[in-house]
Amino acid sequence: MSVNLLLIVFVLIVVAMIAFILVQKGAGATAGSAFGSGASSTVFGAKGSGNFLTKTTMILAFLFFAISLLMAVNASKDFTTAETGEVDLGVIGKLDTNTSDVPSLTPAAGDSTQQGSDVPAVETQATDVPSVETVNDAVKEVTNEKASEIKGAALEKAKGLKDEALEKAGEIKQEVIKKVEKAKDSIDG
Repeated sequence: MSVNLLLIVFVLIVVAMIAFILVQKGAGATAGSAFGSGASSTVFGAKGSGNFLTKTTMILAFLFFAISLLMAVNASKDFTTAETGEVDLGVIGKLDTNTSDVPSLTPAAGDSTQQGSDVPAVETQATDVPSVETVNDAVKEVTNEKASEIKGAALEKAKGLKDEALEKAGEIKQEVIKKVEKAKDSIDG
């Protein structure tokens, strides 16, 4: 389908959609006012104009979006850069990108070690960055040291809790023995 025919159909759909939207009844008005009072129920059918107008508006809106998408895709294909390197500017003409009046920049002598670079190069040595194995070994070593520290602290805490528990158990045992002897004396006495 040619672009001109597509554009004509697009404009007709837009005009029809505007007309159908304006004819639909609003919050307080009825569509019958456009045809005389009470005529809306006889012009579009017994159910009134709402069903017919809303369905038609939905169809027109769908066609509007579909044609807009088709025209956009067609336009993007028409105005892309050609393989020759020239940009199609339509009516204005063509821009030749191969030749340019912009001067090229060249670095001053001694500013850079690489030809054509505006940024001076930084010389690095291979020993600045450790290998992956070296990093893994260091991580394992630190992890093992921390694990040993945590294990030692946990064992000391457990030993301290065990000693406290044994001491508390001995105190409770002594209290129970005293209470049993007291109860025994009160029964005998």
